[in-house]
Amino acid sequence: MTRVDVLVVGAGIIGLSSAFHVKRLCPSCRVLLVEKHPGPGHGDTGRSAAAFRAFFTSRTNMALAASSVAFYREVQEREGFDLGMRFTGYLFLLTEEQHQALAPVLEELRRRGLGYRVYSPEELEELLGLRTRPGGEEAELMQLPGIDVGVLAENAGIIRPERLVEYYSRRIGEMGVEALYNTRVEKILVEPEQPLGVPGEPLPWQKARVVGAATSRGEIRADVTIVAGGAETPFLLDPVGVDIHAKPKKRQVFVIRADRPELRRLLHAEGFNSLGLAPFILLPKGVYIRPAPEDNAFWVGASDHLGRPFSWEPDPQPEEHFYEYGIYPVLHNYLPAFENARPSSAWAGFYDISIDGQPVVLSEPGLVAAAGTSGSGIMKADAVGRIAASLALGKKRAALYGGEEVDASILGTRSRRVEEERLVI
Repeated sequence: MTRVDVLVVGAGIIGLSSAFHVKRLCPSCRVLLVEKHPGPGHGDTGRSAAAFRAFFTSRTNMALAASSVAFYREVQEREGFDLGMRFTGYLFLLTEEQHQALAPVLEELRRRGLGYRVYSPEELEELLGLRTRPGGEEAELMQLPGIDVGVLAENAGIIRPERLVEYYSRRIGEMGVEALYNTRVEKILVEPEQPLGVPGEPLPWQKARVVGAATSRGEIRADVTIVAGGAETPFLLDPVGVDIHAKPKKRQVFVIRADRPELRRLLHAEGFNSLGLAPFILLPKGVYIRPAPEDNAFWVGASDHLGRPFSWEPDPQPEEHFYEYGIYPVLHNYLPAFENARPSSAWAGFYDISIDGQPVVLSEPGLVAAAGTSGSGIMKADAVGRIAASLALGKKRAALYGGEEVDASILGTRSRRVEEERLVI
């Protein structure tokens, strides 16, 4: 049996950030990270669309993302650790009604000093070759709306998740955090605070607490266990009666090579950033386009909600028909450069979708759980890790990067204080 101060379950980006900040706040604590995969970031972190933004309808989400992005920028620019951050921007293509509905978000961006720009339909047509008024039988059948305005969030862009994983894993190694890979957590251990040796303990009248985990390498006992298992978190917590209020939903990414002139021109579109790259583009109907200049390609995907089941599988596979009938019709109707474009490769992973599109970080005796990042785990990971670490160490406040302080229980389920999030992509 192993005994530690803090056990962290899961070496995705949330688990790595949590371990980093626990050790930063408590250098004398013995911290152990366990992960079922052969190394860190091998789960959904490595299967993400690898982008970041501080553009949300919830002020809470905006604060979490803005502070995390600022920390990553510090790592890249001041520490000299290349995270592959490129501030391409996020371009939201909207109807006028949608634009008006985002007025409070734009005001919050102004308040925080986070820039954005507005583009007219004519500018979008010239810069992107965008069809702002798609027509024809197919567009009519899909009820594709016209584009009245483009809003470019400037504090946004793309990142290499493997580099972010490498940064955190290297730093926690230097700080003395231990890691066990190829180690599966079989169950979370719950015991009474004062065991009596009675069958069935803990009984309803006993004070119980989490005391660690049973793993494929034996029991690991801990004063506090942080569960950060991404989409698998509910499967670890449900058996001990803790509801994380998040469920797994499959998401898919398809790679389109910029192998012809019109796609290359789009990839290197001018007028959006100093890099001479296309921004991350959000089309109607939930379809997105992410530039991948290092591969001379685009990554495309779509969020499907009603009709896509909450389910989990160990090795999710992309679905060809999802691109053919779900993404491509929207893609080529708005952007003719993608006419007849077919994926060269694809992958699939999971979002852990929360009850309101925002992370859940809750605590029970001996336990902290961090999940429900709803597809934006990378862009909020540093802030979520700071909050999880603060709870694990018994602190009532968590200091985000940049100095903003929040109540450590703000993302819990008992005293949750967050606003509606409508921009889950």
